[in-house]
Amino acid sequence: MKKALKLTSLLTLIFMLTIFSCNKDDEDVKINLQDLEVTINENPTDGEVIGTVQSDSNNSLTYSITTQTPSGAMSIDAATGELTVADGSLFDFETNPIITATVSATEAVNTATVTITINNSSEVTILDFETIIDENPTNGQSIGTIQATGGVASNFSIVSQTPAGALSINATTGELTVANATLFDYETSDLFIANITVDDAINLGLVEIELDNVDEITMQDFTVTIDENPTNGQSLGTVQTTGGPAIDFVLISEPIPGAINVDETTGELTVADAALFDFETNPTIIATVTVDDAINPATVTINLNDIAEPASIGDFRDGGVVFWVDPTNNNHGLVVAVSSQFYSGTWGCSGTNTGATGSAIGTGISNTSAIVNSGCATTGSIFEVVSNLSLNGYDDWFVPSEGELSEMFANINVVNAAITANGGQVTYQFHWSSTEINSTAARLVNLTTGVIGGSGKDGNIYFTKPVRAF
Repeated sequence: MKKALKLTSLLTLIFMLTIFSCNKDDEDVKINLQDLEVTINENPTDGEVIGTVQSDSNNSLTYSITTQTPSGAMSIDAATGELTVADGSLFDFETNPIITATVSATEAVNTATVTITINNSSEVTILDFETIIDENPTNGQSIGTIQATGGVASNFSIVSQTPAGALSINATTGELTVANATLFDYETSDLFIANITVDDAINLGLVEIELDNVDEITMQDFTVTIDENPTNGQSLGTVQTTGGPAIDFVLISEPIPGAINVDETTGELTVADAALFDFETNPTIIATVTVDDAINPATVTINLNDIAEPASIGDFRDGGVVFWVDPTNNNHGLVVAVSSQFYSGTWGCSGTNTGATGSAIGTGISNTSAIVNSGCATTGSIFEVVSNLSLNGYDDWFVPSEGELSEMFANINVVNAAITANGGQVTYQFHWSSTEINSTAARLVNLTTGVIGGSGKDGNIYFTKPVRAF
């Protein structure tokens, strides 16, 4: 019994000594903070992470900045000890090459010394830019170049501008140019503001562009109608303007070069080359005129009246070459088509009397009409081809009568030369006329020999010559 009591007492004593020893160890644990030294570039951004104050304990601590020089430079995360930039403007090598702080933490037996060494960076200072320009510049017009000091300026860019989209800047040179000329209107906005930056800039460059109000001239479009074939120097009228004195009228566009002149002082338009005022060649003549300080050009439109003109054999006019001139009125006659292709087929309508028996000059048009009205413009026939022909701006072509083809042969050398000269194709040998012999046959004229013959309407394929009256 006594031995059991002694054993129990011994175990109790050992347990109490163990508890006392553990409590003594807990009282001796010390938490130490480690100093922090870092080097960073000057001019960091607010919120940039600097580093973290470390301890030799895994316990949760509450960190705080006890002192810092300069004041307000840093902030600390109370839970993690992470230091961040609070005021980036204080991290300036020229002012504060070294920034220090003292950090404490709950349960820590010491404070941590924070030492931040600032690197001297290349600092670019952008110079402000001011200028005055006239309103209404042109797109791409140079306004000036942004200057910078303190380092190599690279990667120029526009941070903001009012009005938006007015300016562009060359990223390499800093040259400012007009991006949208329509915005440079004094009456809408006489001041343009922009902010410019570059890599490593310590400031934004301010751009101020003032507009000068200039005389703005509005030009009025000019339209006139005159007879073709005027005389050189003939006055066409005067281009009118409003809004200010118009100076230095000039032609800036003339699709038919050399047709007109403009008086640089008065804006009067005159005929420069009367030969170009030909209805058949140029029924409308267009040009563009401007003056100094004009906000728009004037469009000049000259419409020509078609005037009956005396015709001669071989003239190229009215869609073809003249082969007959009316002896009672030389403003009228017949032309043969000028085309790069030939026309051929059967006469067609065999077994039908169409009444197209006219053989004299002037009967081809009525013959063709009678044949078409008889339903004889069938597929593959010359009348189907010619009655549907639209060529050289005309669609009233017909098949010539026997007499009209004979008249064409009488002038064939002159006519063929004119056709060739104007890009047409010449055909030879027999050609169909519109003159009907009977229900099964029609007349042919040989344009190589002048021989007149006949052939079955559906028997053979021959050339034809589309003609029209003028």
